[in-house]
Amino acid sequence: MKKVLFVCYGSGHVRMVLPVAAALQERGLAQVQVLGLTTAAPVLRSAGLPLLQFKDFVQPGDEPALARGRELVAGLPSVEDPQESAAYLGLSYADLEAEAGAEEAQRRYAQLGRQAFLPVRTLTRILQRTSPDLVVVTNSPRAERAAALAARDLGIPCVCMVDLFAIDEVRWIGAADYARRVCVLNEQVRDFLLAAGRSPEQVVVTGNPAFDALVAPATVDRGRELRRRQGWQGRRVVLWPTQVEPAVHPFDGRPGDPQLPQRVLARLAAWTLAQPDTVLCVRPRAGEAPPVRPASDRIIVTGQDWALPDLLHAVDTVVTLTSTVGLEGHLCGARLIQVLGSVFEPAMPLARFGIADAAVPADGLEPALDRWTREPRRQGGETAGSAAERVVGVLAEFL
Repeated sequence: MKKVLFVCYGSGHVRMVLPVAAALQERGLAQVQVLGLTTAAPVLRSAGLPLLQFKDFVQPGDEPALARGRELVAGLPSVEDPQESAAYLGLSYADLEAEAGAEEAQRRYAQLGRQAFLPVRTLTRILQRTSPDLVVVTNSPRAERAAALAARDLGIPCVCMVDLFAIDEVRWIGAADYARRVCVLNEQVRDFLLAAGRSPEQVVVTGNPAFDALVAPATVDRGRELRRRQGWQGRRVVLWPTQVEPAVHPFDGRPGDPQLPQRVLARLAAWTLAQPDTVLCVRPRAGEAPPVRPASDRIIVTGQDWALPDLLHAVDTVVTLTSTVGLEGHLCGARLIQVLGSVFEPAMPLARFGIADAAVPADGLEPALDRWTREPRRQGGETAGSAAERVVGVLAEFL
């Protein structure tokens, strides 16, 4: 049986990998292992998938690297697995030092932190030890990117799964020799990578497997029942997921507008109060207090105790700056309005990539609401629902 090694970080990246790796394993299509990086490890353990970590590949001669790793760990606020963190940071730093020299490595790490890492040597070691027939990565930089480069150099086929738009990652995913296949969200992302130089046979529209559960039939049914239970039939229901806008972009220093989210919410609330057939749902982020809003039974807080997938099937329209809840709403069939002006907007061009129905400045919000809240929900699930199956089909080409 062929062996597949997945390499992934946590958060949305491991959620892309889980359904695909599980499908391969459950059907006996391949022997699966997952190199779970940082916060991916506990998720993979809970899912019962075979987990590998950096600490599993420590070998004689790594003592100085591990000592350096322990020094770096000591500077972190908290770590779940100190041994793994020391191996991850220490081996990655040793690779950076081998590539750039001690002085330059120190300078890069001081400036960029972990973003300075691209541990190709360590990933080459891991691939040589595990001997996979296929490597699967997502679009994360650092160790995932290093795994793809190591696989290329070793002649091992590699498939890359892209979660969103590859705006920043196109710098390496756009290279013709980076992974044999690239799985993307929709046709617009495919066109973007083709324009960057990928060939048509290399880029496949699969959707993102992390979003498959959004359009499961049971989820759709629960959303319809939620709408009925809330008495929203015949009403135009708008969802505003809250977000924070920083004064300065955390990476490139561009100035932001911290008051933008509150101004947009104020306009949404005023528009809602002026339309008797509308309801505004305000969804704070986890651990966040509800924002200030007018008192009205048509402006309600739908907190974390409301299941988001169900809610997205119950509302008609989502309004956002750059929240991924907007993309999820689109996949569920809701209309999407993006309000421009966020400092994070260049990384989330929702209209450009066929996700938002409208992208407007704050002072153009009301006309957009007038139009798009009167449009019926789309069918949804354009590339969701079977994304994992589509990715499995791509991987099967190499098994």
